Amino acid sequence: MADQQNDAKSETPGAPGDAPGSGASDAQTKPNRTGLAMLAMILAVFMAILDTSIVNVAVPKMMAVFSVSQTEIQWVLTAYSLVVGALIPITGYLGDRFGYKRVFVYSVLVFTIGSALCSAAWSNNSMIVFRIIQAIGGGAVMPVSMVMLFRMFPPEKRGMAMGMFGISVMFAPALGPTLSGYIVEYLDWRLIFSINVPIGIIDVFLAVSVLKEYKVDQPGKFDVWGFLTSSTGLATLLYGVGIVADKGWSDKEVVIYLTIAAVCLIAFVIIELNVKRPMLDLSLLKNFTFTITLLISSTAMVILMGSLFLLPVFLENVAGLSPIQTGLVLLPQAIVSGLMMPIAGALFDRIGAKPLAVIGMIITAYGLYLTRQLDVSTSFSTIIGWLMIRAVGVGLVMMPVQTAGMNTVPMHKMGQGTALSNAIRQVSASFGIAWLALMFSNQRIFHSAAMSDQMNMFSASVQSNVGQIQHQFMALGQTAGQAQTSAISYIYGQIQLQSTVQAMDDVFYMTAGLALVAVVLSLFMKTVKAPKGAPKEHVMGE
Repeated sequence: MADQQNDAKSETPGAPGDAPGSGASDAQTKPNRTGLAMLAMILAVFMAILDTSIVNVAVPKMMAVFSVSQTEIQWVLTAYSLVVGALIPITGYLGDRFGYKRVFVYSVLVFTIGSALCSAAWSNNSMIVFRIIQAIGGGAVMPVSMVMLFRMFPPEKRGMAMGMFGISVMFAPALGPTLSGYIVEYLDWRLIFSINVPIGIIDVFLAVSVLKEYKVDQPGKFDVWGFLTSSTGLATLLYGVGIVADKGWSDKEVVIYLTIAAVCLIAFVIIELNVKRPMLDLSLLKNFTFTITLLISSTAMVILMGSLFLLPVFLENVAGLSPIQTGLVLLPQAIVSGLMMPIAGALFDRIGAKPLAVIGMIITAYGLYLTRQLDVSTSFSTIIGWLMIRAVGVGLVMMPVQTAGMNTVPMHKMGQGTALSNAIRQVSASFGIAWLALMFSNQRIFHSAAMSDQMNMFSASVQSNVGQIQHQFMALGQTAGQAQTSAISYIYGQIQLQSTVQAMDDVFYMTAGLALVAVVLSLFMKTVKAPKGAPKEHVMGE
């Protein structure tokens, strides 16, 4: 408590009439203003995260409108994620140097302008450029919002605050395909971008009105080489990992990009350990609780994003659902995750993160273990039930674990801490999608080959099955030769279908194992104490 009192003494009034130190206790003195500030941050983060998933469903439509190939349109998706990943490390310095409120407002403004430009794009190249503009704004929103949130609330109330904040983090990725599917199917596809414009304008005015300015007195010189090596390293790493699923780890392009990433990131680590004021303070990783919570949340991110990426493959390619129907199947788990966030936050404030992490990851592992029974005959209600169980577990883990780790970061390093944790989670999400997608592809080939070997066309049982199917096609009017070809094609299709399902089950089995690894990691978490303050922090008035 002494550290918190020192923090309060070091802060100046945020507005005329505020008591000294009121910037550190807005949540207690001005609940209405704090609620509006939370709303401003939640809206911005929701829009930024939503745009990482909402565009996917509209890709076929944009390919037709712009007359481009799958490879060309892919850069509309890739450009956004690469820019976001490259910009995250610099957000801490920008907030310390120019003020977090100012960076937040300009980020939302740039994101809104980028969204308006995307809605008016006339070609694939123009869309890529406008998506980069959109990402420049969207990339800074999440880490900057987390810093302001941690400075708005005292440690004993951060759990509930992060729980409310986490609704947008968990709900947006799952809502994206549903919303995009509806817009593309029934409305104009450009609405997936233009819908951000009025919300962004309102959010800018709201942020200007209610947010306080948080700033560090002496942010230090800009770490140019740290920025160049980290941005290049993260961008090439995200791109290299992103194409692994299509090309494999041994592909020449993958090797080149991952080699560049390794060289740049090693150089980055060397630079950051030797400069006086590093852009990202890697010494934070010496903090055991901060590091262990990063490992747990990164594992949860791999599980979450990998499953969100692969499940639509089953629902659309195997079950034959449309994109909007797929989104509706995935929607209940998003609602459950959103509902669990404030509950988990309130529990965190009472009992801490460790029991929530252990129980949450056990529930997650159980949900994934059930899902590994997935089959072509599995009802959609059963799939929804399995996903909702997993959502309960992930919802209990994500925000409490992140909050526990960030609570151990000194307040004057909060910007660097959020930038570092967000960068690691961004890489974890990309790695999870690439790794699980590649595993799915390899397992599908393995099961297909194994079943094909078992289908000896000279065996009596196989010939009997082919004969029965052949007679059914002949009854439809085909000749004996045509019917035999159709029967063999049908059997081959069934092999591919079953191999797809078995590969999906293998992935869920693996992710259940990852969840159990996270359970073990959670057992090593320590009780988190209030973070130490820094005399150089203050809250500035508007």
